[in-house]
Amino acid sequence: MRIFLVWVEEINECADLISGLKQSGHEIVYWLSTKKNQGKLPGTIVHDHYDAWLGISPPELATEEFDPPSEELIKKLFSVESIIMTMMNKHFEGMCVDERKNYYYNLLGYWYGVLNKFKPEAIIFPAPPHPTFLYLIFELARLLKIKTLIFEHIIDIGRMLWYNNIWQGNQTLLGELAANRDKKFTVKDLSEDLQLYLKHYADENKDATPEYLKDDLKKNNFKNKIILLIRLALKSVKDFTILKKVFLYLKKLLINNIQKEYRRFCTLQPDFSKKFIYVPLHLQPEMTTSPMGGVFASQILMIKILAAALPAGWKIYVKEHPVQWMFFGLNYNDYRYPGYYQQIAQIKNVKLVPIKTNSFSLIKQAQAVATVTGTAGWEAILRGKPALVFGHAWYNDCAGVFKVDSVESCRSALEKIANGYRLDDQAVMNYLKCFELASIRGLVDKWTGINVKLTKREGLTNILSVINNELKKIT
Repeated sequence: MRIFLVWVEEINECADLISGLKQSGHEIVYWLSTKKNQGKLPGTIVHDHYDAWLGISPPELATEEFDPPSEELIKKLFSVESIIMTMMNKHFEGMCVDERKNYYYNLLGYWYGVLNKFKPEAIIFPAPPHPTFLYLIFELARLLKIKTLIFEHIIDIGRMLWYNNIWQGNQTLLGELAANRDKKFTVKDLSEDLQLYLKHYADENKDATPEYLKDDLKKNNFKNKIILLIRLALKSVKDFTILKKVFLYLKKLLINNIQKEYRRFCTLQPDFSKKFIYVPLHLQPEMTTSPMGGVFASQILMIKILAAALPAGWKIYVKEHPVQWMFFGLNYNDYRYPGYYQQIAQIKNVKLVPIKTNSFSLIKQAQAVATVTGTAGWEAILRGKPALVFGHAWYNDCAGVFKVDSVESCRSALEKIANGYRLDDQAVMNYLKCFELASIRGLVDKWTGINVKLTKREGLTNILSVINNELKKIT
């Protein structure tokens, strides 16, 4: 079978995967990877993923001239174009709409031409496609009826699901849920890794902050900030930009900045005597909102819909993601622009709460958690609280999730919650067991290796087994 492979590792790191695909009779005709792999896999075009992001062709296709996209093709992909315009807030900050559109049309012409030239029968993604070019490839594959296989690593649990279509979920999991609907699984029926996970995360009196988030916050401690500041100062002295940078920093510090705006519109402390919905903002840019959130990459839209459906007397407490400011410091950006927090604070019955407010305390006291696709929704379910989910989260099919996308669907969900809706603990336990049966323990890179106690070879062997089984379905 002719395969397009997306796997950004040096060939020696994924040799078992490459050889395993070849041994199964598959031909890798195009590999989105890294420059270091170019020329190391004869017969395969190796395209550096950073070059692909910038619209630069691989050496083998440098002189190839693909036709620009037609109006008909562009119209078929209007919704895709909208999502990609949002995705371009990463790496293309400050680019005007017309410039973004021209970039997109160039990208569309190239990848439509490549897929028609090489005619792959399947495309394999190691994660839901969230760089602009990968998401476009996925949607073009759907249009051209090319099989896709997409893995998703559930980092908190250390397991992987896979999809043929990111908008439809894992079909194996849906099958297991249907087959085991009437079962009464217990904790003892779960695998050892899921038992440990549940013990850690389900205790409502425990701060179960994920390890990866703890690591991110640790990197931003006072000592590391000082080290970074010294390095920046030394570099600025060498390139003679120290005075300019000091001036700009003082200007941001004294006049206005993103953190100052948040604090200006933030309540002193949340009032837990009120009934409220907890909305933890997503870290952006990330795949959890784009593409997986669709139009709800605009979290302000989500909050406005919630506010319009809110029962009388209820509030919405919104908290910024603790890592958001680590990426941008005092700077505004395309996702958190001047006036962003002000817009949120001005929505009726909405309050911004201090960023250091404990998320698990907010979950415990809330009537429900609302999120695009975030981990907080899953954490709420494990602790007995319903979740309103606006996007395509991996746990969408679990009991306790209300899938919402409008004022009407939110109002219906909130009425049920206000009238005493309670989670079915047995249904949640059954979901965990079905998740275990439908998932694998695998890893793609150092990030997906968190919480996975197995070797790289074992992880790739499990992934390869899924790939071969899935590809057999279309031969």
